[in-house]
Amino acid sequence: MRSFRLIFIFCSCFITAHSFGQTISSPQAIEDDLLRIFKRVNYYGTHKKEFKAVDSLKKMNSIFAFKLKYYTSKYPFTISQKFTSLIKERMVIATSADGMFRTYSWDTRLGNGGYDFDNILQYKVGAQTLSLLKMDPPGKEAYWFPKIYMFTANNKTMYLAVYNSVMSATKAGQGIRAYAIEKGVLNGRVPMVKTPTAVLSRLYYEYDLNSVADWDTFPTITVDAKAQTILAPLVDYKGKMTRRFITYKFTGQFFEKVKS
Repeated sequence: MRSFRLIFIFCSCFITAHSFGQTISSPQAIEDDLLRIFKRVNYYGTHKKEFKAVDSLKKMNSIFAFKLKYYTSKYPFTISQKFTSLIKERMVIATSADGMFRTYSWDTRLGNGGYDFDNILQYKVGAQTLSLLKMDPPGKEAYWFPKIYMFTANNKTMYLAVYNSVMSATKAGQGIRAYAIEKGVLNGRVPMVKTPTAVLSRLYYEYDLNSVADWDTFPTITVDAKAQTILAPLVDYKGKMTRRFITYKFTGQFFEKVKS
């Protein structure tokens, strides 16, 4: 049923977008159109306990997702557009330093115990931009991207995207995933970290939110391109965040854990 609804809304959005594509093509007009829908997402999210508000919330989220995908695919200038009004409405946008890769994340407001996020991944190929829509079912690990690091080695550029998730009032997670634009396609399974048993395209950890409740700031994953290292906060065996870090050093092909 969910698949049928998404297909129906996608077709409706495509027809609508195509019909006004001749007139809505300026940066401001695009932003205004997206803002109009996004405000409805936030409105129904605030009132989702009311009669039929959840159905309206699902519909507005789907329309917003497919419109954003349409615009970011059709108009290459959007990859550098600031979208200030959307950010004020709590959309999270992260862009790589070279302007080739960007993520758009927003809370669908459909989560129960935690947050539920959808994401658009936009990347540049030549003079064009392409976009991917990532939608996770409510209740599954859903995350947003606050920052993208660049790392270049062996004539290959990797985009190391940090992502966060909140599953409940006491449980959160953070990770970093490697992406690369290869032969005109965004590859989200780039081998990044080598462990004694496997080669992984991401690092991820979960922690108890109560362990950082009284901290003014708490550690986060960072990448030091000059030192060629990834620093990941250490979580103890009880799931509590510590102020120590695990260091992964680039050894020529992969990042590998530095023995302490």
